[in-house]
Amino acid sequence: MWARIKEKIIQFFKWIKKECKDTQTLILFGIIVVIMYSPVWLGYLLFGIFKWTWCSIVASAYLAFWAGPFTPFFPCCIAATLAIKRIMEKLKEPRKPEKDGAEATINT
Repeated sequence: MWARIKEKIIQFFKWIKKECKDTQTLILFGIIVVIMYSPVWLGYLLFGIFKWTWCSIVASAYLAFWAGPFTPFFPCCIAATLAIKRIMEKLKEPRKPEKDGAEATINT
């Protein structure tokens, strides 16, 4: 049983590695990481400029939550990256026109 679970985990990581090989996916992953951490950078930037302590507190709390040991930050980023990649692939596919019953009778 444990060997089967171990094999599934290894296959999962190999699949992620295969999916993230192209540069478009890596760029998309980088953009998602930047977006996910932007509240931290923005909070510290606002604290540095305006000396608003609440911005520093919110940024620190956000950072502590996502950097915590039981928070899946990178799995969430990878999942979002792969989901957006799939959506982009679907949008690139050419659409096949669907024939309705009324359209089929007009064309005959």
